[in-house]
Amino acid sequence: MFTIHEGEVIYKEIYGSLNKQRFYVKPPEQSNVVVLDEEKSNEFANLFTRVFLPQGYPYSVSKDYTNYQIWDTAQAFCSTITGILATQEVLRGVGVGDTSATPLAATITWVLKDGCGHLGKIYFAYSHGTHLDAYSKKWRLYADVLNDAAMCIEIALPVFKNYTTTVLCVSTVMKAIVGVAGGATRAAMTQHHAIRSNLADVSAKDSAQETAVNLIASLTALTIITIFGSSLMVFIIMMVFHIIFNYMAVRSVCLRTLNEPRFLQIIDTYLGEEIVAKPCTVNRNEPVVFLPIGPNSLERQLCGFQIKIGHSMKKLVSNNPKAYFMINVKGVYKYNEYVLVHCLETRKIYIYPRDSATSDSILCAYFHAVLYGIVICAINDIPLNVYKNPENLLKPFPLICETLQQADWSKVAVESPPPYSKFNYEPSFELMEYLNRIVQKEWVKLRVGLQKVGWDLNKNLLIVDEWRICTAKLVATQISIGDKIIPEVLTHTASNIRTFHEHENATGEHGKLKTYTIEPDLENSELNIISNRATREQGTMTTK
Repeated sequence: MFTIHEGEVIYKEIYGSLNKQRFYVKPPEQSNVVVLDEEKSNEFANLFTRVFLPQGYPYSVSKDYTNYQIWDTAQAFCSTITGILATQEVLRGVGVGDTSATPLAATITWVLKDGCGHLGKIYFAYSHGTHLDAYSKKWRLYADVLNDAAMCIEIALPVFKNYTTTVLCVSTVMKAIVGVAGGATRAAMTQHHAIRSNLADVSAKDSAQETAVNLIASLTALTIITIFGSSLMVFIIMMVFHIIFNYMAVRSVCLRTLNEPRFLQIIDTYLGEEIVAKPCTVNRNEPVVFLPIGPNSLERQLCGFQIKIGHSMKKLVSNNPKAYFMINVKGVYKYNEYVLVHCLETRKIYIYPRDSATSDSILCAYFHAVLYGIVICAINDIPLNVYKNPENLLKPFPLICETLQQADWSKVAVESPPPYSKFNYEPSFELMEYLNRIVQKEWVKLRVGLQKVGWDLNKNLLIVDEWRICTAKLVATQISIGDKIIPEVLTHTASNIRTFHEHENATGEHGKLKTYTIEPDLENSELNIISNRATREQGTMTTK
């Protein structure tokens, strides 16, 4: 301990993760600088911090890092014990300890189970890869539950002595899915916790923690096996605790990016209470065990429609090929970076982003689609909690819905409503334009509120397919004379040339068959759309 009665402290340094302080002092009547070190913790604690925690902890990680790691460590401990107990039965199943078993039979069994595992990995990555980011909490929990289910199958191998290979193949496929889902979601969690671009450091220290826990759990499992043998009771207790600890781990995470359940919850709160919910509040209420799907999906509950983003228009146009509808819709969203189209028959709203769409415009489009679905339900008098809840009756948007329900200009009678459909009206183009103006103003307020309470809008975790719309136009380049109709497939080799046949009502006068090329529409290009929209917004601000 140093005591300085006089002098000057030139600099003071602190080392956050180790609670170290260092003073650079000029003692009185001396020309040299003296260095004073002071530590607020013992050397063992410092060593533990350096080995198992990211550099700069706790300032280099998110606030929920500690709680998550505590529960994650506990579940890893339980998982290792159950895994060792299950492995004992697997080894017995492939013939370890059985004098009648041959090495060839054991090898074949092992190769078959590993091969099934590889196929399971490939298929699961193909079918669910895009969902792992959006629903990382859910799949993190599902992966561990599936892992426990696989170990339950392995522990029951003695019951299926005649089907050992088949049972092992099934459990290995399940564990392969666990490997893909668990690894991908762990990466997503690590990315969330690393707030100083220290993803590798956080991942490495997480691996060190897990390795240490596995070592301790392995010794514990060996002790249990030595004392109790293959204890089914111990296996069940560890499995139950493993699931509970996993649930607590994913519940402790406070993600700040918007996926569908979190964004829907925010919109619901915003429309009903006129406030923007904070990330931790939304995360606490996010469903991670059972996520409603189909007719009971979260978006159907809120707005009455399912919302699809980035799909192709081909299926929609085949169901409703009326050109005037698509042309008018195009005019409504001329200045937007997306187009919304509804389908009453399937109760879906399609968001078609332009090729210039950004993460911000995707979020705006989703917000727009939710309000669009609510308005369609309102004009058809289909009850939704947003405007039927007595507590929301005097809120701005429910009042708008009530007004639109009474207005004749807001709806058009459906010519041929689908059987058993509750939709007798569809929104008019005037209503589409009116709602579009409301959304563009309201999204600015909502976006500011989201950023203010801590949401990260630079990226989003909505499920978005890859189709994008861009501008093009048909230009007449050639006219063929005569009555002969040449099949399109034989007429042209260039991919941008199209011939419209007579039965498509595209021919000119006197039997002339017109051929067109599809070229970029420079007058309505994406740059012009953005420029025109900015000019329009600037004019609106000047008027105000």
